[in-house]
Parts: sequence; structure tokens; C-alpha cells
Amino acid sequence: MLALAGILLVLAAVWLVLSPLVTHARAPLTDGPDAVAELRELYALRDVAYETLRDLEFDFHAGKISDADYRELADRYRGEAIELVRRIDALTGAPPAEPSRVGR
Repeated sequence: MLALAGILLVLAAVWLVLSPLVTHARAPLTDGPDAVAELRELYALRDVAYETLRDLEFDFHAGKISDADYRELADRYRGEAIELVRRIDALTGAPPAEPSRVGR
């Protein structure tokens, strides 16, 4: 009787391990390496957008670019940075921040 219980226990464990392979079931990738890699990429892109905005500000104050070009590029990169922050917030589950009226 004990041997039969042991055999059934082993068969149940084998089925639990092999069932995803047999049924071709995929685990949802809501966390783990894929989500971490995507977050790292989004953080890197956000940092690049911030750095570009700082460089753009410096170039404008140094007189290297015109006012019209500055406004066009600043609006574009601010929009890109905002979109990246929203995507980061969506992945991390952070509540959306209240829009700021500073600088407008």
C-alpha cells in the first residue's frame, strides 16, 4: 500500500512538471526577465530624452540654435519623455502623476 502511494505521488509530480511541455502552455510574462529588460530599456530611453533636453537648453542659451528650432525640438523631446514616463508608470503600476504647470 505504501509503495502504491509512493508511485502515485511520483506520477503526480512528473505530470506537474511535464504538463506544460505536453500541452504547450505558456506562462504569462508579466514579470521576470522580459519585464525587467523592458523597464531597463525604457529607463535608458528616458535618460537619453532628459539629456537631450538639457543639451538643447544649453545650446539655445549659448545661441547655437534659433528660438523656433528650440521650441520645436523641445516640444518633441518633452512629449517623448512624457510618453516614456507614462510607459514606465504603466509597467511599474505607479499612479499617473498630476500634470505640472511649471514652465508653461
